Amino acid sequence: MKSKKNFKMVFMQLLCVSFLLISCRQKGKPTHSEGKSDHPCISDSELKTFQPLKVENTPVIKELRLTGKVVYNPNKVLNYVSLVSGTIVHSYISLGDQVQKGQVLAEIKSNELNEMQAEVIQLKADLKVAQRELESIQNFYQDQVASERELIRARSEKEKIEAELNKLQNNLQLYPQGKEKSLFQIRAPQSGFIVKNRMVNSAQISTDGEPLFTLSDTRQVWVNLNVHASNLGAVQQGMPIQIKTRSYPDRVFHGKIQHLSNIVDPEENVIKARVVLENKSLLLKPGLFVEGLIKAETELKMPRLPASSVIYQNNDNYVVIIQDSCKIDFRKVEVFLSNEKELYIEKGVHPGDVVVTKKALLLFGELK
Repeated sequence: MKSKKNFKMVFMQLLCVSFLLISCRQKGKPTHSEGKSDHPCISDSELKTFQPLKVENTPVIKELRLTGKVVYNPNKVLNYVSLVSGTIVHSYISLGDQVQKGQVLAEIKSNELNEMQAEVIQLKADLKVAQRELESIQNFYQDQVASERELIRARSEKEKIEAELNKLQNNLQLYPQGKEKSLFQIRAPQSGFIVKNRMVNSAQISTDGEPLFTLSDTRQVWVNLNVHASNLGAVQQGMPIQIKTRSYPDRVFHGKIQHLSNIVDPEENVIKARVVLENKSLLLKPGLFVEGLIKAETELKMPRLPASSVIYQNNDNYVVIIQDSCKIDFRKVEVFLSNEKELYIEKGVHPGDVVVTKKALLLFGELK
């Protein structure tokens, strides 16, 4: 009797389980291509939270990273060489200083400049004499007392003195007189930054020496990037490029390749690509090492997915496929190429598939 009762109880339990399974199937339980776990149907509003993406074949874009360096724009660099010899008495600048056009940078003592000043005074006196002589000869020429040759000679003498005087005055304008009569000033010929400086107190300067200082306007800089021969086919003049540096990991500087050299750099065995960048914030310091990111479109076409849609587990890649609100699959895929934020899938998904791009790992865990 006892065994019959036990048999009836087991039979009733099995029957209840069968009814439950049938009722679950009737409610629309999803099926899975690679997972056997069940997942209830989800509403349209819930479906949107997974940001489903319909797969399409798109051109494969290859990201190319180029190393490089920030340099001065040579068109914005001025090397100041002295036109006279002398001694620096006062220097008012240091390396890296920002200066404005016309700003006094140093004061010098120069015998040559003193001699030029004295010569200017003498030439001004000679010019007055030459002017009076020319006027006198012009009057004589009108009265037919002086010849045309004498008139031409007087006019030529006046013009010669004027030319010498203008030359000396222009040279002296480069060295305005300081507060002390014996000192002359060196002023900034343009605005910019002092990137090289040899002007120190008591230093001797000469006309055949190295530049006294180098002035550069770093509000615009060049970035020279290294292009290896294997990547030359993917780099073209005019291509947009993103520049990054470790000094500012969250900043991206946008530019274009404005020049691609036609010769190989003999020292580094690379082709140099030039990018001109506006640098009004002065963040890009000449000498900084940078990385350039180029996106080059290839002839290949493959499904492109956001990196957030691909789950990496046990050395394999998976995506979650939504066939409808009651049927969700996870599928193994093969990645052909991965960029910074995107992946190109060679096998596993096809155009028309709908892939989960958000919370994919959560769904994958439930299905798995």
